Amino acid sequence: MLVEHWDDIVAEPCLRRAALEKHLENPANWNRRLKGRWLVCQTSGTSGIPIITPHDVESVDWLHAVHAARNGTTATSHKPLTWSPFQRRPRMAAFIWETAPSASAALFHTRPWIGALFSSHHAIDAGASWPDILQRLNKLKPNVLICYASILERLARAQLDGRLQLDFTVPGSSISTGGDVLAPGIRSMCQQAFHLQPLDGYGSGESPAIARQWQGVDQLMLLEDLTAFEAVDAQDQPVPEGEISDHVLITPLINRAFPLLRYRLNDRVRLGPVHANWPFRSIDKIIGRSAMTFTFHTPEEHVIVGMNVFGIHETDPRVINWQARQTSPSSVECLCMPVPGTDVAQLTSEILRNMRVHLNSCGCDKVTIAAHAVPFIEPDPHSGKLQQFIPLPLHSQLEAD
Repeated sequence: MLVEHWDDIVAEPCLRRAALEKHLENPANWNRRLKGRWLVCQTSGTSGIPIITPHDVESVDWLHAVHAARNGTTATSHKPLTWSPFQRRPRMAAFIWETAPSASAALFHTRPWIGALFSSHHAIDAGASWPDILQRLNKLKPNVLICYASILERLARAQLDGRLQLDFTVPGSSISTGGDVLAPGIRSMCQQAFHLQPLDGYGSGESPAIARQWQGVDQLMLLEDLTAFEAVDAQDQPVPEGEISDHVLITPLINRAFPLLRYRLNDRVRLGPVHANWPFRSIDKIIGRSAMTFTFHTPEEHVIVGMNVFGIHETDPRVINWQARQTSPSSVECLCMPVPGTDVAQLTSEILRNMRVHLNSCGCDKVTIAAHAVPFIEPDPHSGKLQQFIPLPLHSQLEAD
């Protein structure tokens, strides 16, 4: 419905869906402000279909300012970052999608100067090969790391076996995650490898700041002055505190260009009480954040984030929906639901070619691939969300080895 009525919803008359789709066809535009006023990106499609999302620059600056003002070590002791031309800035490494018009890349490349007052910013391409990622991190030696939870697990293993040598003992060091579930096992492994507890974050392309975590607080703390957040049942009615919701509804409060009212995300959450000295509610549990990191063994280990099945684009107009699913430690397949009338043989041939090019560029030339057209792809039974990426659980990898 949102895609169909996009032009009716967007508040700026000069922003039209067809024009923005054409704008994003050129990768050179992914890291540029449109007319100097808007960041234009595209969601990954895990909530249904990829959505083009414009963010006005004022809302992005407000978002950065709020995070800077709340950059204390705990929710109850907010200590804004101080700036001095004589102090050495921490080095921050952030994992972003460089091969798609993602929100992470747009936010990083378009408005870096605000955070650059307090730290030196370095982007890590999440689509790069695993050896290249480790080499770049060892060269940068960041004090601050922002990454996907699923890739933090692999980074911790690399630190423990000596392939990665990072030091987070400097005051002000931190590791933050987002995009998928920061499971207890990943927390424990991060503590063992880096002697630091990771801080979780919760957001989406439509609303980048939904909740965050502070040191010493187990729960995610909602940022309800930035995003109105409702945990509801299947009939969109509020669920009591302590119960798992059927889905959530969000209303971003600072994006004037793209106003959304009670927009559905298929994550299931359990809300907790208002935390002491913090005015908003907490989230005790989230179900539905998808893992994106694939680990292949051929028999060498190769780790990649995501799977590029449509070349430089995240989707294809001939495809209703799709899923990249790892079927063994050394194989992966793509399931796609073609639009009626599509030449299925040509489509699957192109998908196979794109997957092969992507995997070969990541050193995974021995990984076998397959592509199948299917009438329906089953959603995740717990979240109701169609997961775009389904890697094998790590324990299955280890058993196969």
